[in-house]
Parts: sequence; structure tokens; C-alpha cells
Amino acid sequence: MNRLLGWPLVALLVGAASGRGQSPSPLAERLAVVGARVAAVSREQEEVIAGKNPQPSVRQLSSAALGLLELGESPIRAEKLLRYVFGLQDLDPASPGYGTVPWQQGHPEIKDPNAIEFTMLPVGEILLRHGDKLSPEFRRAALPHVRAAIVAIKRHRVPVGYSNIYLMKLVNQLLLGQAIDDAEAEGDGRANFATWLAATRAGGVTEYDSPTYSPIQEDCLVAAYSLIQDPALHAQLGAVLDFYWADFAANYFPARQTMTGPASRNYNSGFLFSDANAEYSYYLAGLRSRPPAGSLLNSTVQSWAMAKWAGYQPSAATLALARLPERVVRSRFGLGPGQDRYEWLIPELALGCASAYYGPQDRVLCLEFASEKNLPLLGFVADPFDAPFGLVRSTDRGGHNKPHHLPHRIAAVQEKGLLLALLDLAPGVATGTFTNLASNIILPVGVDELELDGKRIDGTKPFDLAAGPGSVVGLREGRGAVAIRLFAGDGAQGQAPVWRFQSTGNEAGAGTFQVQHYRGPAQSLATNRLRCGLLLLAGRCETAADFAALQQRVRDITLTTADRAGLWETTITDGPVELTAGLDLIRHEITSRQVNHRPWPTSLLQVNDRDLAAETLGRIRIVPAGK
Repeated sequence: MNRLLGWPLVALLVGAASGRGQSPSPLAERLAVVGARVAAVSREQEEVIAGKNPQPSVRQLSSAALGLLELGESPIRAEKLLRYVFGLQDLDPASPGYGTVPWQQGHPEIKDPNAIEFTMLPVGEILLRHGDKLSPEFRRAALPHVRAAIVAIKRHRVPVGYSNIYLMKLVNQLLLGQAIDDAEAEGDGRANFATWLAATRAGGVTEYDSPTYSPIQEDCLVAAYSLIQDPALHAQLGAVLDFYWADFAANYFPARQTMTGPASRNYNSGFLFSDANAEYSYYLAGLRSRPPAGSLLNSTVQSWAMAKWAGYQPSAATLALARLPERVVRSRFGLGPGQDRYEWLIPELALGCASAYYGPQDRVLCLEFASEKNLPLLGFVADPFDAPFGLVRSTDRGGHNKPHHLPHRIAAVQEKGLLLALLDLAPGVATGTFTNLASNIILPVGVDELELDGKRIDGTKPFDLAAGPGSVVGLREGRGAVAIRLFAGDGAQGQAPVWRFQSTGNEAGAGTFQVQHYRGPAQSLATNRLRCGLLLLAGRCETAADFAALQQRVRDITLTTADRAGLWETTITDGPVELTAGLDLIRHEITSRQVNHRPWPTSLLQVNDRDLAAETLGRIRIVPAGK
């Protein structure tokens, strides 16, 4: 391994282990695997800036510098990367961009103010962890750049609900302030942490369960926990990290070795798969056995460096949550109506819902099967592009190309494997013109069994089949199955809604069960009424007879609906379970969510009725100022 990978940390780990006459520990092996990737991509960044037309992503350069120092490489290499970063910084005190850095050199169209937080986080870590390795000349030259960055970070207004950047901002203030003895910056960081902590204790993490951004939040917290000198703040950070890891472990799906369920943001793989960032956290914590498929350098370096420092490690009791054979997870991501999340996990599948729109890359419904196949996720997408998989991207206000789905309102209610959701697409068509609009359930067609109304479908070939509001689509993979109905849908501009079940035979193995609301010439679809209603039933199916019975149960579900004066309410009954959801189509708000006539319960973080928020965040004692 040492000769093949050729970097110092591996030699150290293997040499130390062989000296004891035993193999490297599992953590050492995982650190070695990820460290080899860090070494390779850090070298790539050095090659980028040495090229004829360098266009590096600036945040990757400072991350590569941290990676090189953590690998024990020459500080000269890290200093070269950081000097390059500082050379791109705006140091004109009269400039409105004083202290900032570009997101990517040579791409002025990308105007992302978050670049300064991403770029400087490794710098603070470097100064506090490796400052003694840096040359005196470099430390002197870096000082005005750090001071300018602190000004830019303070000037950058970040809502407290923008969790990953708000945490990154305050951790930068804490670490950079500590590194250069800037008491004002440290004070700003403490004040911002107190604001974030109060909001989180009240309403949960706003940017919730994102396989892309939740690990970034964790990495920021671990960096502060590991490097901050204030014992009281250190203890608070430890409790917050316990809270985060309780959520991480509770939403870990062992069969896919990843974070599952509804998510605030997920887009690097379109809307079909989960991003890999969370997989690094799980892998380095020992839950995931397979190395992640890949990720951005800055995320990889942070997760690896945090695990290497061992400043914080989730407890064995916390990680044990990931191994519970059946879990019901409830959490909140705000204080507004519907800002809550429900997830049910069993060994065969995981199913969850959220009842509030977060943004154009959120995932409000999600089902994953236990499978060795790389199956796409099952989810809901309101699509105006005739491209529901998220592979067609558009430019956001920061200049980044990302997939987008339409805003919508949702009232979802779930009891384990039974789920009812009412969706209101009218908010998404209030402005603009459209040539296409459809409500799509994206689903994996490469499952073991795929059926429409009891007829077997060959998912390996393209198909386009007519369906209707009473149609049932069934999927079975291994011992898990789901049956789905799209029981309601509206047409737009005088068109009748059209139900289709289709797949193009794409490489990802994704298909759609959809209601087409409109297709035609570009025109406004503005309306107060554009509905989609769906129900699904998921569970364990040992045999083909079980699968057939599951689909029949969905056909037999009693469904009653009332639609008067803009109030739309639907109740479904499956045996002893009755679910009710309601939307006001005029005000575009939730009016009802009930299980067996009882209001939908919410919790900050609860697993199988165990209050994990109280066990973690409840440990934090806030001392009033002046006490």
C-alpha cells in the first residue's frame, strides 16, 4: 500500500501498525483511502495553477493547501497555493468588494458571495493547526489578507436559516479571529453562534438533511470544536454535534450506505441520486464500508481532516441509531406550517416526506429500496422543462448551473408505509410562460418487478403507456415493494390532464408516472388551481402474492375528497389507518394534516418516540449576559 499510494501518512500508519505486529486500525485504513484521494486532487490543483490559462475554483486551492499540510508535505507547496489565492483577493479598501475572492478565476459571470467563507475556512485551520510550519515571511504577508477577509465576511449578510454558510461565516470569524488575535471578530463569531443556536433549539436545522450541505455544516462545527479555546463554547459545540450526529445516524440507510429521505438541497446528481458528501462522514465514522464514489475537494479535505484530528467523534450509542432495524424519525426545519419531516426505515426500504417547500433543489418525497443495483430514488418533481430528472440545468442568481423544479405547496401525512400528499402547483406558475408542465413521480424502472394495473412491464426497454387517476403502478425490489396512485390532477388552459407511465430507456434506469397539466405553445398558466394528489403504500413483500396483495390494497383504499370554495381536503383509509390532508388553494396554505383524526405531531428530533433533541441540545445551559 505504501509504495502504491506514495504519500507520508500512509507510510506512517502502516509503519506504526507493522511495528506493533498488527494490521492498521479500521479508522487508519479509511483515513489512508481518503488521504490518497486528497493527495491526488491536491496535486491536480497545483497543476491547474501552473497551466497556461489557469481557471481554478478558488476554494479548492486553500483546501488543497490544508490537505498538503495534513499529509505532511512541504509547507512551501501549501504556501504557493495560498499566495495564489491571496493574489486573487480584492485588497482595495475603497472597493465594495474589499476582502473578497472570486468563486473561479476567469469566470466573472459566477458571482457567488459565499466564496470568501469557503476559501477562508481552511486558512483559519491552517493558521491554528500548522502556523508553526509556515515561514515567517509568509505569515507576515498573509496578515493583511486575513484582516481583509474578516472585513468581507462580516459585511456578507447571511440569513440564519442558510445553515451551511451561516455556520461557515461564524466559524471563520472564530478561527480567523483567534489566529490573529482579533477580539472583535471572535466576538462576532460568538454572537452569531448564539443566534444560530437559539434558532436551532426552537425550530431545528433549516437546511435540513442535505447529503450535499449537512456534512459541510458538521465540518464547520467540528473545526470550531477542535480548535476553539473557550471551554464553555467548546461544550456547546459538542452538544450541537451530538444533535447533528443523532440526526445523521437516524437517517442512515444501511442498505444503500447513505443519508436517505427528504432533503433541503440535493442536486449534484440531478434529482435521481443522493450526493456523495454525506458518504464521507459515514465512511470516516465507520458506518459505511464502501469508500464514497467521489466529491468536491473542499468537502473531502474537510471531512478527512476533521476525522484525522479526532477532535470530535460520535459516540457508539449515537451510531447505534443507524442500526435500528425499524425507525420512525420526526424532525423540524423551521417554525412555519409544514416545516417538518417524517422518515420510516426498515431493512427493505426507506420512505419519507416533508410538508414545506425549501427551494428548487429540495426533495419533499423520497423512497429508496435496499438493493445492490444503483437504482434511482423515487421522488416527486414539478417539472416545466419536459426533463424531470434534473439533468437539464439553468443558471441561478449566483451564476451556477443547477437543476430546478417548480415551487409548490404540499400537505403530506404519513403513517409508516402509508403516505398521502396533496400538491398545489399554482405558486410555481404565477409568473412566466410555459410550453410544458407535469407532476412527476420519478421512479426506478430497473427493479425486479414493475407493473401497471397488474400487467408486467419490461423496464429494460423504453415504454410509454396510458394511465389514469385510478391506475396503480407497482414496484418490487428484493423483499421491498411500493404501490402508487396519482388520484388527482388538473389541466391548464382548458386542456384535460393526461396520465402517462413512461421511460425512455435512459442509462440511469429512471422512469416517470406523471400527470401532464399542459403541453403546447408558450403562454401564461397563472391560476389559483393546479392540483396533484398522490398516495402510496410501501412495505415488505416476501412473495409475488404479497406484491399483488399490496397493489390490491392500494386499489381498495377508501378515498373521500371535498373541494369547495378553494378548500381541498382528502381522506384515505387503509384498514385501521386513516390519513387526512387539506390545502387552501386560494391562500396556498395547509389547512389540515391528521392521522386517525389526531393532528399531525411534530418534534425537533425524535426517533421511535425518543426525544434526541432533549438529550443533546437540552444539555446546553445558556447563561444570560452579565451572569
